Amino acid sequence: MLYSAMFAPVPPKPRPMRESHYLDSAEMLQYMRSAGCTLAEAANQCGITTQQAVNRLRLLELDEGLRAFLRQEAMPENTALLLLRLPDVVSRRRVAIRIARERLCVRDAALLVEAAKRQSPPKEAVHQQHVIKVFRDVRPFRNAIRDIAGQMNDAGVRATFTERRSGGMQEFTVAYPARRRRVERFHAK
Repeated sequence: MLYSAMFAPVPPKPRPMRESHYLDSAEMLQYMRSAGCTLAEAANQCGITTQQAVNRLRLLELDEGLRAFLRQEAMPENTALLLLRLPDVVSRRRVAIRIARERLCVRDAALLVEAAKRQSPPKEAVHQQHVIKVFRDVRPFRNAIRDIAGQMNDAGVRATFTERRSGGMQEFTVAYPARRRRVERFHAK
C-alpha cells in the first residue's frame, strides 16, 4: 500500500493563464474600482498585492500615447513607474524613447530620469509670476551714496558728496582726489 501511494499518478497542475500586461490590469483595476469594489478586493481578484494595485493605478496618469508606446516596446512596470517622476508629458516621452532605443535596464533608466528631472524646470517655477519693484522715492539711494562718501572720509580719503538738479534730473556725485602713481610723480619733477 505504501509503495503504490508513492508512485500514484500526480494530477496535472493547472496551466497558468497568460499574464496580462500591467497596463491592462491597471485599466481592469480602475473599472472594478468604478464598479464599487474596494482596492483590496480589486487587487485580490487581479492576483496582486494592494501596493501593486496602487502603483498600477498611478500608471494611468501617463497619457494614452505613452501607454501605447510602453506596450509596444514591452517596457517593464518599474520603468513605467520611473517615468511618473518627470513633471511633463514631453519629457516623459523623450526619456521613454531614449530608454527604448538604448535598451536601458531599470537602474540606468532611473539615472536617466533623475538627470532629466534636474534639467526640466519644476512645476512651481513654470507658473510663478515675476514681481518687479517700483521705487518712486530716491531718498534711500541718495542716503546710501552719502554714506559711502562718509565711509571714505572715515577711511582717510577726502571725499565729497554733491547733488544737483538740472533739467528734471537729479545728479549725485562723489568726488575724491586721485592718487598719482609713482611713475607720474617721478616724471612730474
